[in-house]
Amino acid sequence: MNNNRERDQWVQDVEARQRNVVFPNTVQNEARFWRNSSKQPFTTSTKVGLGILGVFVYGFLITILVAAFQAGVGWRLAVGMILFCGPLFGAIAWATRHSLRNIENARHHPHSRKH
Repeated sequence: MNNNRERDQWVQDVEARQRNVVFPNTVQNEARFWRNSSKQPFTTSTKVGLGILGVFVYGFLITILVAAFQAGVGWRLAVGMILFCGPLFGAIAWATRHSLRNIENARHHPHSRKH
């Protein structure tokens, strides 16, 4: 009897740990994060942290672009990044919206699942 209870607790623990790391829960968590991030005003420390993050990220990108332009391949790099990253991020955004819409539809209509 005690072994069954320990096993059930272990199974519940494993399921709880996986709940936040498997699709579609990760999409829901990220959507919840971005939705909630705009509901309250940013604190000073949040603004400073975002500013530092922006300086590092954009500074790194600008450094790469400047080096590429000095080497004479800047335009090819910029166009290549736009042609590669644009559709990639567009596909990610579309798939995320599509998945969230399906999740919301499943919540509102639990018996009308598509097979």
